[in-house]
Amino acid sequence: MNDRALVVGAGIGGLATAIALQRTGREVLLLERAPELLEIGAGISLWPNAVKALRRLGIGDAVEAAGAPAHAAAFRSWRGAQLGASVTTQLQARFGAPLILVHRARLQAAMRRLLGSNVIRLGAECVALEQHDFDVTVHLADGAVERGVVVIGADGLRSRVRAVLFDDAPPRYAGITAWRGVVPLDDALGDRIPSGESFGRGSLFGVARLNGSQAYWWAGMRCPEGDGEEPATEKSSLLRIFSEWHDPIPELIAATPPEAIIRTCLYERSPLERLSVGRVALAGDAAHPMLPNLGQGACQAIEDAVVLSDELAATDDVVAALGRYSSRRVRHTAAVVRASHQMSWIAHLHNPLAVALRNTLLRASPPSISLRRLAPIVGHVPRPALTPEAT
Repeated sequence: MNDRALVVGAGIGGLATAIALQRTGREVLLLERAPELLEIGAGISLWPNAVKALRRLGIGDAVEAAGAPAHAAAFRSWRGAQLGASVTTQLQARFGAPLILVHRARLQAAMRRLLGSNVIRLGAECVALEQHDFDVTVHLADGAVERGVVVIGADGLRSRVRAVLFDDAPPRYAGITAWRGVVPLDDALGDRIPSGESFGRGSLFGVARLNGSQAYWWAGMRCPEGDGEEPATEKSSLLRIFSEWHDPIPELIAATPPEAIIRTCLYERSPLERLSVGRVALAGDAAHPMLPNLGQGACQAIEDAVVLSDELAATDDVVAALGRYSSRRVRHTAAVVRASHQMSWIAHLHNPLAVALRNTLLRASPPSISLRRLAPIVGHVPRPALTPEAT
């Protein structure tokens, strides 16, 4: 076993954590409950904080090659009136890295190639774990057992590792459902893509260009919790809801195959007071799930990976390293969770007076104000760990 690390969950957070730990020379086994890794999903935003973290891991070039820098994006009303100037093109100068847009499947594929296929074990569902003085035992659903000196739970919103560590309340529905899709673009449609987000009453629609002739769109709306209808009916409902929104929103929905539209109910959890117990720690959505309105879910998971690898590389004391990781991340990620919740609330305002006030404030806010508000989040760069001797 030596100094083997077990990472539970092969999403973006788990892949980033496994890559980060592997690059410090540690043996890594990544346990993924799915029987196969399917290339599904939609677009993902990698803000400057995530891009710089990926560069620190030595994989920035490969990830940036899989995506493309974002075009200028602005807020608009549902009728198409601009509500604020774009700050996208200013991110590089202000924060030292661009905003990268990439298809989630391409990002995960690039990360898996960097990690190596022999590191990932599929069909390996964690059902329990036991901590001992010098290692941790992970029990899998098929009866197999794996051991490591450290276990990182990156197994998502309904994390089994989190349940074992904290047994806290289940995720709660945020009252908002999201839809996402990727659509191919012809030249005529591609020239009319207005990157950014448009706000209505209790609803929003966003769109961004991906690498190649594709657009990624997302929509959000206050509605009851549920699984939705069959794909064709779900698409028809979206076409009806957004039929009077500005062009080319109805056209983008119409051009998306029904089976390619992903419906997701959005959930929240209260921030934890700590992210580790003994030799086990949480990362990504398992640690701090957040609403998507600041585009920081995957970005914060990548930051987690950097800090985890830094701390574990700085000392042989795994428990102390995870404790420092928790201390460095818990307050920052809780602040991002709160900011994401606030942005979601603003974006989904329903009262007409509140909507009018929001739109007026957005029109009146100069880019400098927006950049200042973004700075604590997208300008954040985890500092290198201090060795025990330095502390």
